[in-house]
Amino acid sequence: MRVKIENIADIQSGLYLKTEPDGDVIYLQIKDFDSNGRLIFNPEPLIKDNGKLSNHLLFEGDLLFAAKGTSNFCTVYKKEIGKAVATSSFFVLRIIEPRILPDFLCWLLNTPGILKILKSSAVGSSIPSITKSMIGDIEFEIPSIEKQRLLVDISNLQVREEELYKSISYQKKALTDRILFETIK
Repeated sequence: MRVKIENIADIQSGLYLKTEPDGDVIYLQIKDFDSNGRLIFNPEPLIKDNGKLSNHLLFEGDLLFAAKGTSNFCTVYKKEIGKAVATSSFFVLRIIEPRILPDFLCWLLNTPGILKILKSSAVGSSIPSITKSMIGDIEFEIPSIEKQRLLVDISNLQVREEELYKSISYQKKALTDRILFETIK
């Protein structure tokens, strides 16, 4: 069965807020993530919860899609990050269809084909932006939960493999540099 994202998830924009040094809510920004959508470090709370944030607080499994700029990616919010809201650079997708795993939909949105379609339709001349309707109009076939888990597991292994290759390459270069340096002593 083919579905559109707008029919299986609520999509809302993140917030534009003024940060404060003594905040109690994390304000997730694009700079907090690497190109694979993984948190680079634990961000500090920069927003004060004055009671008006309740509709924007993130829940476990919410998807954050970086829709502004040239670095578009999707990531899944985990509650271990802490009480958080997303900046206006993100769309927050909250899945309402129980047959869809958040990690699967995130994987789907990060596939090169989907990102290419979204980027080619982006609006704005100085800062390209993907609109809510562009994401909502993405249509896909719902695989079984087992297949969704398998696709996510394979994707995670592929990312891990790439990390290991980079690490091996870095270590080989360091070893070669050290050997070369010692030969000129």
